[in-house]
Amino acid sequence: MAIEPLTPERRRQQTRDHLLAAAAQVFADRGFHGASLDEVAAVAGFTKGAVYSNFKNKEDLFLALFKANYDREMDALRATLEASEVPPESRLSDFAALIWEQTRQPGNFGVLYQEFWLYAARNPAAREELTRLEDENVRGIAEVLVAERKRQGLVPLESPERVARVIAVLFHGIGLLGVLQPEVADEELIETAIALVARGLGEAT
Repeated sequence: MAIEPLTPERRRQQTRDHLLAAAAQVFADRGFHGASLDEVAAVAGFTKGAVYSNFKNKEDLFLALFKANYDREMDALRATLEASEVPPESRLSDFAALIWEQTRQPGNFGVLYQEFWLYAARNPAAREELTRLEDENVRGIAEVLVAERKRQGLVPLESPERVARVIAVLFHGIGLLGVLQPEVADEELIETAIALVARGLGEAT
């Protein structure tokens, strides 16, 4: 297999990915407020200048980490949908297992999200950036809903983004519940939530 040359673009992407991995560790250990860019740089093995060459500040780095996590979740969702021709409502266990795995990943994303959400509620600039990220995530979910309903011959949703927003809020809530009461936010609860969503997604044409 031919080895791809390590172009400046690939080198920059590798540096960015390495910084995000280090940030995930530092934020998980320290929280948003306790973490510092100096510590992220040290864990990554780079200078602080390398952090600033990729991210404007700690908020920018934090939001980039969350976007990367959202992107992974959306990729996993699309892969699950494309894995079988069986309707999603008949594969609740597949979706429950997917969400269960995501909510149990290391990184304390539920706690970190809540911490940054409270910070953003009092900081207009951070609120604007978090809102932009959330809106992007909702649009991604809406696109999946539209494509899946079309594939299965279901009538279009009147407002895919509104439904996507409800789904996003529902599973944010389950993620937070899992922080304090993991025995309650179990796979069975997730499967129940998915069943409710599936029943509300409309009628066949």
